[in-house]
Amino acid sequence: MITFILICLWKTSLSQTQDQQYIDVKGFQFFTINGILYKQLSDKQKVTITLTYKVGEFPILLICDDKPQDDKINDYNSISKENCKIDINAYDQKVEMQTLSLTKKEKSQSFQANFNVYYIDNPNIFIGAYSKLQSTFNISSKIQSLYNCAKECKNRGRCIYGICECQEGTFGDDCSVVGTNIKDLIKLSPNTLYYFDLYSTGTPFYRTLSNSIPIRQQCYVETPFFDEGSLIITNILELSNEQIEECKNLTQALEDESQIKLNSYFIFKIYSKFEVSIISNDSNADGLSKIMMMIFIPVFVLIFFLLVCCGVKFYKRKLDETQVPIKVEQQSEEKNFINLYIPTYKFEQVKELIQEEVNINDLYCSICLDAFSTEHDVKVTYCKHIYHSECLTLWIQKTKICPLCRAPLDEKTLASLINQRSETMIDQILSKIQPESKQIKIFTLNSLSSLNGPNTLQAFQNLNYQGSLVFVEQ
Repeated sequence: MITFILICLWKTSLSQTQDQQYIDVKGFQFFTINGILYKQLSDKQKVTITLTYKVGEFPILLICDDKPQDDKINDYNSISKENCKIDINAYDQKVEMQTLSLTKKEKSQSFQANFNVYYIDNPNIFIGAYSKLQSTFNISSKIQSLYNCAKECKNRGRCIYGICECQEGTFGDDCSVVGTNIKDLIKLSPNTLYYFDLYSTGTPFYRTLSNSIPIRQQCYVETPFFDEGSLIITNILELSNEQIEECKNLTQALEDESQIKLNSYFIFKIYSKFEVSIISNDSNADGLSKIMMMIFIPVFVLIFFLLVCCGVKFYKRKLDETQVPIKVEQQSEEKNFINLYIPTYKFEQVKELIQEEVNINDLYCSICLDAFSTEHDVKVTYCKHIYHSECLTLWIQKTKICPLCRAPLDEKTLASLINQRSETMIDQILSKIQPESKQIKIFTLNSLSSLNGPNTLQAFQNLNYQGSLVFVEQ
């Protein structure tokens, strides 16, 4: 019983792995895998075909829908037209081991091209190798889990879900190819792979070279073949915003499908014989950005300052609008108390109280320095000085003292001097006049000497506005 079980396990292991050696052969070589693809392969398994080169002409591992014609296998484009799958990077770089995997689980074309894992939909596929000249190599097949990597991951790459997750700057299905970041370089070397990390920049890519040289450039996930694609001769390396965004979107779609972290690259392969210098790069764009920032920041500050000034001005205007009624009300109240305690008369009424010896033409308002005339409105203060009504009102609103003698003219003082508010200063003066016994005397500067002598006259002569001084004695 034990022997029977061991024999079954041995037969199963034989069917899981097959190996065939080819010595000094040329042309097409067919490799048979005995139908294990459909009899034993589950949805969680894959078949890995590996070609190991020994000596002679370097062969190419092929998996095609049908056997290709000899005269059509001469380049990558002709191989693609024959619906063949190859490990193109390993073949182009003459790596000793080429590997292709087949699975029943359908994948996108981008997934297949990037990781050499292809979907099987034809039980009669051709698996084999081709070499123009004699070659010695070995081809083997192995059924393994879909989550095992077909190759060993190099350069610190990690095997995740059967795929090598590569570190930055490493490429290929096994991360064995190392590229150079072109971002800060000033020279490019011949036959070298360069890359530009699209996730590290948001600006268009631009380089001007010192000479025109043969160059290949492509979005890596779209065309993950280092030595294939369009070859151009130019001294300009340029990527537009549209190209950058499209490559990022393709990378994101492949990352979602593979469930591993992928970097978004544009790769450049240089085929010059000599080094070339980079005479300008996108640092010019950075410099332009800096210049724009230098312009933008002061403009922004200026706009901000203007907005603040406009805000302050608007606030002050609103504040003034709210304060103007208060000021008007205050001024109105001040006018009311001024008119109440110092009423307005026509100068013609007041001049009758003035002695005949005073020349009326010599009297003038000491505030505006304008001579009084008969039709002028005037006010007489309790300190017995005459002013134009409007002049004194404006004066008291600003300075509540008499312009000549500095006597207080505020509301409290005026109210305290007049016991009955309904009886004005002039009314009081006129009511106390008794024509039969006493006549009011109003002394001007010319008659002050009879009151106080030379000292009083000298004191009033020192005043600036002597012409309007009138003293009323009862």
